[in-house]
Amino acid sequence: MKLVIVGAGKVAYYMIRELTRDYEVVIIEQDELAACKIANQLNAVVVRGDGTSAAVLEPVCRNADIFIALTGKDENNLIACQIAKRMHHVPITIARVNNPKNLEVMRKFGVDKSFSGTKVLAEMIEQEVDYQGLRIVHVINRSDRVLVEFVLSASSKAAGKTLLEYDFINGARVVVITKESGEVITPDGSTVMKAGDTIMMVCTKKSLEIIWKDMVRA
Repeated sequence: MKLVIVGAGKVAYYMIRELTRDYEVVIIEQDELAACKIANQLNAVVVRGDGTSAAVLEPVCRNADIFIALTGKDENNLIACQIAKRMHHVPITIARVNNPKNLEVMRKFGVDKSFSGTKVLAEMIEQEVDYQGLRIVHVINRSDRVLVEFVLSASSKAAGKTLLEYDFINGARVVVITKESGEVITPDGSTVMKAGDTIMMVCTKKSLEIIWKDMVRA
């Protein structure tokens, strides 16, 4: 999953350090010193430029899944999110709000998620990200695993196979299947996965994109 982040101040630095473990991260920062610090110390692509410029955002927003604005100015965060959403079609936009009174303003102007200093951004990303059909239901504490839910695509190689027959990535495990009829099944190895089944699965965070491509988007 690709994240684009505008702003490389203290809030961004510590968050990016965590996110680069699991995601592809691109940072846009106008200040030269801050940009150099991020580039030298963290595993992320750094672009020096104005995060409210459509020209700067256009190349980095290609194939981005989430856009996050973390500057110290609420108006800049709002403008950046609007450009990313409306001009470059990034599915999810998230903005830092320095003045809590602006939370409602962000919502009214189309920012998908906003947070003040009292909320944890990393948790918000993990719980709210949606791979267009794959939803994170729960982040399992003190582990790299999550519980996800999705509808199995008719084009997936998993459709028509039993749990034993299908080669799940990195130990991913199906825990519940809900049939189109509404019947809920606790599956075993002989259970056949069918197109249209709603599947709940435990998997690693790093496996999310592959599972989405192989079982949902296929």
